[in-house]
Amino acid sequence: MITKVVQITILVKDLDEAKTFYVEKLGFSVCADQVFSSDWRYLTIAPQKDNATVFELVKAETPEQEKLIGNQSAGQVLVMFESDNIQKDFEIMKEKGVVLHGEPIPVPGGKGVGFEDLYGNQFDLYQSD
Repeated sequence: MITKVVQITILVKDLDEAKTFYVEKLGFSVCADQVFSSDWRYLTIAPQKDNATVFELVKAETPEQEKLIGNQSAGQVLVMFESDNIQKDFEIMKEKGVVLHGEPIPVPGGKGVGFEDLYGNQFDLYQSD
């Protein structure tokens, strides 16, 4: 039986550039950053170090993978993140230059606002009522 999601892959142009964005702009933690060979660096991040689900940042290596950078979900929201204080998180992200899609507004069950990572992947930030 499948019981949970443990990892989601995000294709990136540059591992260090992506790591810096997620850590410095979104406040994520680095969960793992290990080099296994000259062509395999295992880099995972998460909103908190003890999250059950992590995001593996993977450098795109092929032309097909490069085309997917910033559009892995075909223009739709890739992941929705939960916040315990959406207005505070919104203000922090705004100060740090994160591309936001408006301001937090009422959505079913709470408030939400869209934002992008450094490559244009679409995310939602959500706080329940």
